[in-house]
Amino acid sequence: MLFWGRIRGITQDYYIALGLNYKGHYNFPFKKFYYAASPSYAFLPIPQPNEQYKKDVDEKDTMFFGEPMKILIEVKPPEEGEGNVVEENPEEKSAEKKDELEESEEEKPILIPKNFTELDRLAYVVSAIDNDTHVVPLGAFKLTPEHELQRNTYFKGLDKSEIKMEEKYLHFRNVQDLLKKELLDKPDSIFHSDILDTIAKDLPKGAWSLQTDSSGDIIRIRSLVWPGYVAYHIAGTKNFGGAYFGNGLKNKDLAFML
Repeated sequence: MLFWGRIRGITQDYYIALGLNYKGHYNFPFKKFYYAASPSYAFLPIPQPNEQYKKDVDEKDTMFFGEPMKILIEVKPPEEGEGNVVEENPEEKSAEKKDELEESEEEKPILIPKNFTELDRLAYVVSAIDNDTHVVPLGAFKLTPEHELQRNTYFKGLDKSEIKMEEKYLHFRNVQDLLKKELLDKPDSIFHSDILDTIAKDLPKGAWSLQTDSSGDIIRIRSLVWPGYVAYHIAGTKNFGGAYFGNGLKNKDLAFML
């Protein structure tokens, strides 16, 4: 269980925790998010994102209220008679030849849209932020012979000369790059450290800001797409991490600002 970050709200903030289960998961661990609304700090599971309102979430550019059950989009249940399946012409239907082994089609249940709450929006935004950020150094994780991802005990940290190179940092998520997916399917994938997506290919170009301290030993990696996410790594050590502290709003104008 890890601390993931905090999303600011108008009335109260959301604190987010991340649970990781590595055992028994092929190529990448299972992620489960939890939230706590201040000041209770009682963590509850975040549901799976409601894709039904994906477009509405993408277009929202207002701050969170801090009220999980607040209804953002209310839907009315269908009136009686709506959504009924129209029967085909019985004569035409009987004329059709069907294989004896072919299963008869069952009438599909009507899916009634649910109200879209702020918790639904939180689930979508947390998932989107985690997908676009959550950075780890190259070599910090490896695949086991069972294809389970785990911490690399032999990882000694990036060299001081490497820590400012974008290609040395990877997205800690299910692989999305097609070439990396092909690599994972090869028998020798367990011997490679570059098995996750690199942030160097993120668009728009310049989506990340990498800055070191005065000693050049500590790197801070900031997302310009999701302002508020910061990762760090100390050269020559196993120390790395990251967290998000922001308002949950994406910088959609970044491509025009660079």
